Amino acid sequence: MTRLLSTITPYLLILTSVTSQEPDLTEDDSPVVVTSYGPVQGLKFVSPWTKKAIYSFRGIPYASPPLKDLRFKDPIPPEKWSTVKSCTQDGNACPQVDFFALPNSTLKTNEDCLYINVYTPQVKPVDGLLPVMVWVHGGGFFAGSGNYDETGPDFLVGEGVVVVTFNYRLGALGFLSLEIPGAPGNAGMKDQVLALQWVQREIQQFGGNKGNVTLFGESAGSAAVHLQYLSPLSTDLRGWQDCSIG
Repeated sequence: MTRLLSTITPYLLILTSVTSQEPDLTEDDSPVVVTSYGPVQGLKFVSPWTKKAIYSFRGIPYASPPLKDLRFKDPIPPEKWSTVKSCTQDGNACPQVDFFALPNSTLKTNEDCLYINVYTPQVKPVDGLLPVMVWVHGGGFFAGSGNYDETGPDFLVGEGVVVVTFNYRLGALGFLSLEIPGAPGNAGMKDQVLALQWVQREIQQFGGNKGNVTLFGESAGSAAVHLQYLSPLSTDLRGWQDCSIG
């Protein structure tokens, strides 16, 4: 059982996958979507739970790696690329002490961890753009990730929803605040802002309607949702819906 399932209500249990089992992959479509930063190639698979097709784009960089001079700093957009970037696997999770890890967890962590994932039932919907739900993971701001086995988007995607998950910096790397240029504070929250701005700018390319977005989370993710609505940095999100679990 994932950490998500240990704290979330039965309502959301029916919306998310209930184990860390990887999806059954198919041999067909490997769709390519052109973002503002460069083309990304995803993967089509059939959900083991809903038996419906999902187009997944995992490990898309939404920020430059927060390394060296960027450690503790506000995130900045990634550099653009010209060749097709393979986005078929989860990116690194952010460094963490994970007291809730699965017994057979293969979670890979690295400071290069600012990645976003998109799951959509249709890359080019024939009946108009689809509603979007953006999940902010919990974990006490010191653990967790937006990886597939921790979020399980299958059931929401099966209902015609584009699901977005992402990583943000955790622990001291995300929340050290010294009020100096080298560590201004709240880097993890600012990562979230940049990820949400990415959604507004790019989600239409994946079949999502940027005017119909719900931001939701659980535990620390739920708190983050409410903080984003209060933050002056998140004014572009005022039209988004809020659905969170404490």
